[in-house]
Amino acid sequence: MKKILLGLSTFLALSFGAFAGTLKVGASPVPHAELLDFVKPDLKANGVDLKVVEMSDYVTPNLALADGEIDANFFQHKPYLDKFAAERNLKLSVVANTHVEPLGLYSKKVKSVNDLKKGDVVAIPSDPSNGGRALILLHN
Repeated sequence: MKKILLGLSTFLALSFGAFAGTLKVGASPVPHAELLDFVKPDLKANGVDLKVVEMSDYVTPNLALADGEIDANFFQHKPYLDKFAAERNLKLSVVANTHVEPLGLYSKKVKSVNDLKKGDVVAIPSDPSNGGRALILLHN
């Protein structure tokens, strides 16, 4: 994990070194903002003052980026960005790939996937790219 985070800090320092000052990045609180907070000291050593702006939904970061309120965002995979940008006619581009969050099944009542019964209700993400991943998980 440290190697990945060191790579993230090096990438940010090299990619956004032209900011030579403050770099505002919108990120989901967990894990993305936490990862960015972890690499702040490395970036500072390279002349980048990282300001992490936590955003708790998956719409605001892209809109804030398109409006120039932030310099970059860190929360999504490319299929989500592509669909979001196309639907809203936004000119956003990928600077680097990010990790893809693992999917899981969570319940306060059901203790095992084997306890699910025909007709039980399961919620999945509403966006097509993550919804598709959820359907594959349920199928498997």
